[in-house]
Order: sequence, then structure tokens, then C-alpha cells
Amino acid sequence: MRKTTLARLLCGLTLVGALGACGGNMDGTTGAGSSATNAAGGTDNGKGNDGTPPGQQVANRALVIELDGLTYAALAAGIAGGTLPNLAKLHVAPAYSGGVNGLPSQQPNLDTPSWATLLTGAWGNRHQVLSDAPNQALQAPTAFDALKTANAGLLGAAVGSPALASLLSAGRNAGNLDTLANCAAVDNCVTQQSTTMIQQGYALVVAQYHSAQDAALNYGLGASAYANTLKQLDAAVGALVAETAKRNKENWLVVVTGGHGLNAAGGSDGLPLLPESTTFIAMNQADNGRLGSSAQPASLADLHTRASIADIAPTVLAQFSALPAPSAYEMDGGELIGAQPVSQLVGTTSTDGHSVVLTWTAPSSGAIAIYRAGQQIATLPAGTTTYTDSNLGLTAAGTYSFDYVVTAGGASVGSIARIAYVPPPPPPPPLATTLKNGLASYYPFGALPAVDALNASTMSPFSAAANGGSLAADPFGGQALQVTTQTVDTNGYDGYKLVQNADIATQAQFTIGMWVKTPCTDVVGFGTPVFANKNWQSGKNPGIAIGLFPQASGAPSGTCNIQYNAGDGTNRNDLKTMSVSANQWVYAAFVIDTVGKTMTAYTFDPVLGEQKQSTPLTVSASALPGLGTKTFGVNEDGTGQYHMLACGYPASHYSGGYTVNACTTVKPNVESFSDVAMWNRVVTETELQSVAGSGKPLSTILH
Repeated sequence: MRKTTLARLLCGLTLVGALGACGGNMDGTTGAGSSATNAAGGTDNGKGNDGTPPGQQVANRALVIELDGLTYAALAAGIAGGTLPNLAKLHVAPAYSGGVNGLPSQQPNLDTPSWATLLTGAWGNRHQVLSDAPNQALQAPTAFDALKTANAGLLGAAVGSPALASLLSAGRNAGNLDTLANCAAVDNCVTQQSTTMIQQGYALVVAQYHSAQDAALNYGLGASAYANTLKQLDAAVGALVAETAKRNKENWLVVVTGGHGLNAAGGSDGLPLLPESTTFIAMNQADNGRLGSSAQPASLADLHTRASIADIAPTVLAQFSALPAPSAYEMDGGELIGAQPVSQLVGTTSTDGHSVVLTWTAPSSGAIAIYRAGQQIATLPAGTTTYTDSNLGLTAAGTYSFDYVVTAGGASVGSIARIAYVPPPPPPPPLATTLKNGLASYYPFGALPAVDALNASTMSPFSAAANGGSLAADPFGGQALQVTTQTVDTNGYDGYKLVQNADIATQAQFTIGMWVKTPCTDVVGFGTPVFANKNWQSGKNPGIAIGLFPQASGAPSGTCNIQYNAGDGTNRNDLKTMSVSANQWVYAAFVIDTVGKTMTAYTFDPVLGEQKQSTPLTVSASALPGLGTKTFGVNEDGTGQYHMLACGYPASHYSGGYTVNACTTVKPNVESFSDVAMWNRVVTETELQSVAGSGKPLSTILH
């Protein structure tokens, strides 16, 4: 590397006579000074240094100078120390390279991706140049392409890096770049070729120097060799700017940048850190407010509030009034002259995964317009800083990208937003109106004492002296019945009872359904009753029961096992495989069909989903009424004394009568109930799905 730098300096002494020997060459036949260029009218044609016939309007021109390896810290120090007098004449501010960390725009802080961004005004997710690997091709249009389409005039580049010449070769071959001078690391070649193009009336001249980056790598950022190289580059900048000043009837925009920052050792490691991401933009014209403060950024977040190298191409196009319309805007940057665009445009996925949330910093004036994929989707007042795009037209979950453009007062900035889309849940099914058919008993609760809406039964504590009932929030925003068995009388009665006028269990077909909630914490292996018309000390006993048991083997944590049982004194039928989540409202339905000889249970859990189990009904139908009292225990069995009888003793066994926890076989517990209903028919699975999915109580269909 040191030999290369020395050779460059020596070759510069004999550049005019020995350009080819020094490694510089013109890529193509229409280089600066060639006959083809002259034929295009790029010379002064004997009319003086301005090259413009009398009476002709002032022509806009642009000169972009790229100084690889000139860090903002070195630039600021050189300006302060008076060693970079030509750069000091420009408006200078820090700028960022590498896109924004963690967003689709992020790209390595390396030469080739940065050159690609300078040329296209886009980040790597558009231009697809993501490394310094050779023979890469730009996948986004360049400023040269846009200006050639706009008939802006002759366009040329003199570059010191062969890799940049290679990157530009496709545009040269397509005719969008009139001159491409590959100066092969010779600075004087870059200066001479750029000067010639300026003299010949080129509309856009790009001059790229790489010597500062070589010096930083070879000698370090603090070395005199690096400082001397910067002085030479400052002189080159001064020479080119002075040449533009001779063009009296041309309005020259001069932009100087460093491409990307360097690490502390002077190397290009590509990392997304503050030193590597900090470069600069310097202009000979006043900016529109986007350059911001000249202070050294204190953090990446601070740096990302500044302009970026993606703003340079749009600025050049703005100089020629050649910016694309918002509907065709394919750049991430925005102009630094003219109307001030928004900045810090970012698109993120909404918290629910259904929308893209756009945020930006808005200028003080200028109405805001939002475009997606070339179509305007919103107009917002000036000063607006966010917009949520909810109409994405997506149905399937996945990761999608959307191309947005936000304009302020007509000035555009683009961004590709990536969304991890989660489809919204389907609308809940309506509650089936057929559930009115065969409804024999229904408790909507809402107040105590509980009242059967059909006047077919009554509900109350088993013992007035042991009323463990209270109201609690139900699944619908109303009030449910909560029953604790901590409250017990001296005869061992606890819980609630539902006493029917006509026993549903005598019907040939019937369904019992309810919303139930349990903490699962006090459920024991002996079984904790939920709803039963039998003495549940044994599942063989006549009658039916719904009960809770500890978490089943293989079931998710935080659940307990819900079981459905029927017995006739000799035989029993059981459904044991379902689970309920702790502290969740779960809909439990028990369907008995003595005609079809089946017993089916459904458990609809908001976490576990629908569970269904069915078994042949082999117990005697005549035994299903259980104790024959037309009574169901609520958080109890049909006796009302389940917790006491679990130890096998009556109340008289206990001195002074039974007290809570006198029998420890079954722990007292708390259960909540809502929308308890019974039908004298088989309620279908579809109907039950509507109960569980609609989020509506049965009262909404009763008239």
C-alpha cells in the first residue's frame, strides 16, 4: 500500500505525458477532450471561459467530489487549524452512512455500498450492493440515468478507484455516462480529467479520490502523511471549485463528501458503529435546513438526525429540476436544497401486526402526502409526524415489504418498510339464534339472588347459614356468580344448589352448558366438583357430574383436568382427557343422548382452543337423575356436603359440628359461573361453537 501511494505521487509529476503508464485510462471513446465530446457542444467554442453564447440563460451544473478516507473529525480539525482552507469555504456538517441500524436500510460502512448510495440516493435494500466484492451491479437507477433521461447535458466521472469505475461501467455502456475516466488511484488524473469536463460544459461531474483512505490505512489517522494527503486533496477541491467559478453563466452546485467513516486505526471494517458511520457533506450553496448542526454527533441516534449520503443524489437532481414525481420516487434520501423534505422516515410494524406505522420529523411548513407503491394514500396537515397504514391488502401471515414516499411541500423522501404481518382474527361468529330452541333453564346472573330467566328453577346456597356466593366480573362485562366453599355450616353444607321444577336429567336428550372459571390451585386428586346431581364420592354413584382434577400428564402447565361423568350405581362412563387454563373463562358443555346412546363433552378454552370427547353411554338412563331431588350442586355435588363427606363421616362425628377444613381430603376452593343453561335436546357442536366464539351471552337472543 505504501508503494502504491509513492507511485501515485511520482506519476502525478509526469501525468500529462504519461497517463497510461501511471495506470490511468479513459473507459470508452468519448472521454473528456475527445472529438465526440466536442461535437456535443461541451467546449467553449471560442466564446470565452463561460462557454455560453451571449443572451443564453444561466445553466445549472453540479460537481460532486468524493474524498474516501476523509473523516469528519479530521475535516473539522483541519478547518479549525487552517490547513484545509478550500473546504473551509463550504457549508460543512456531519452526515451518516450505512443506513440505520436494525432497519431495512442498514448496509455495511464499506466503499462499494457507500458509492452505490452516493450514485443512487438509495440504501442497500434497493441498490443491492452490500459488500466490496468485485463485479457487482447496481439494481437501482443512478443520478446519471435520471439526468440522461432528463436531457440535462453531458455527464462524466473521473474516479480514482477501479472498483468504482467497474460499478459505473454498466451506465457507461448504456450511454448514460458520457465520460468515465478510470484514473487508477492517481489523484492528479482525477483532478485533470474533472477540470477538462468542467471546461467542456459538462452538466454533472463526479470526481472521486481514494488517497486519504490509503494514507489512513498505511500510516494512521494521526500521521503526518495522512495530514499532508488531506492538504493535497483540499488543494484539488480548491482547483475544481475555482474552475467552476470561471463559468460565469453557469450555476454550479458543489457537493463534497467522504463516503463513510473509518475506525480508530484508519481502517474500513464496515461495522455499524459511530466512527465508521460518521462522514460529512459540504456544499457551496446554503442548504434547506437539513444539514443541521456542525457539532460532532454524540451517538448514533444523534447522527441519524442529520443528513445522510443518500441525500446527495436527490440534491443533484434537484439542481437540475429532475427529481422524479412522488409516484415514481425510488430514493431513500431527500434534497438538501429547495423545499425541505421530512427526515428520519421509518416504517415499523404496529403492535398488533396488522399495520405499518410511519414516523418522521416534519419541516415547519408544507402539507404532507403519503404514497405507497406509487399511489397516494393520504394527505395530512403540515407538521404531521406519523401515519398508520392499515389498508395493506394482506390476508396471509408473513413478512412483506412496502415502498413508501412521504412528501412535504412537494419534497420527497422514500423508505422501504418491512412488516411481519399478523392477520387480524376473524370476526366472531354470531350467537346461533337456534339456541333458544329447547332452552329449559337459564341463569344470566347479574344480581343476587340469582334468577332463572325461564322461571324453571331456583338457585340459592345449600344452607342460608353458609352463603359463599358473591358477584364477580363475567366474560361479557357483566356480573357472574362466584362461589367459595370456605363458607360452611355446622352440618357440612357449603356451595350453591340449583333446584329444578322438572328434572332435566329425565329427558331422553339434554345438554348442560356454562361458563366456568377456576384458579386450579386448590384442585386435588380426589376431585373437586363443579356441577353435579349425585353423591360424587364415587363416580359409579347414580347421576351425572362435572369435576376438576389436578393437571393431567402431558397437559400444559397452568392447567387442571376437567372431567365429565355419569354413573348408575354399578357402571360408570367418563370423559377425562380435557384441560382448562387457570383463571380463564372456559365454556363447558355436557351432552347426554340416551336415544343415540352417546355421552359427549365440549370444553372451549381461550388458550387451548376447542376440546371434544365422546363415549358410548352404557349406564342406565333411569339413574341419570342421581339423588332424585332435582338438584344440582354448584361448586358442590348433589348432597351439598361433598367436602365433609370426603372423609367418610357425618357432621355428628365432629365435636361442635363441622368446620371448614375439618376434613382435609378435599380443599375448599373458589369457582365462578356465568350463563348456566340447560336444554332438553342435543345442542350441536356448531351451536356450542357460536356460544364460545361469539362473546355474547344467551340473553342477547332471548326476546
